[in-house]
Amino acid sequence: MSQIALTAYRCKHCGHLHYPYHDRCLQCKARQFEEIHPQGNARLLTYTAIFNLPYGFDQRSLLLGIAEFENHIKALGQIKAESVERLKIGMRLKAVWEPIRPQKDGDIFGLKFEPLEE
Repeated sequence: MSQIALTAYRCKHCGHLHYPYHDRCLQCKARQFEEIHPQGNARLLTYTAIFNLPYGFDQRSLLLGIAEFENHIKALGQIKAESVERLKIGMRLKAVWEPIRPQKDGDIFGLKFEPLEE
């Protein structure tokens, strides 16, 4: 897996993970963090399908999911699957950083998940 352009923060005092960044730890209120990046594959925690997309989207629907990486970082991303029928909670996913929406000034990049199992 290539490096995912996503940074989470671990509190140096209590170890609580934060994504996105917060000025203070949400658990112990400390202010010192270490940066960490997602590692390994992810596990699907939940998902949804959006069928009424705003103007500018070329696709008819969009699958979004929250997944947890092996080092416990949780993130939201698009799911590269044909339908919700192919998804199941707990399935393994591979994370990729690629264009999520084309723009005339250049593509917008973001997190996408590819199912590793059927």
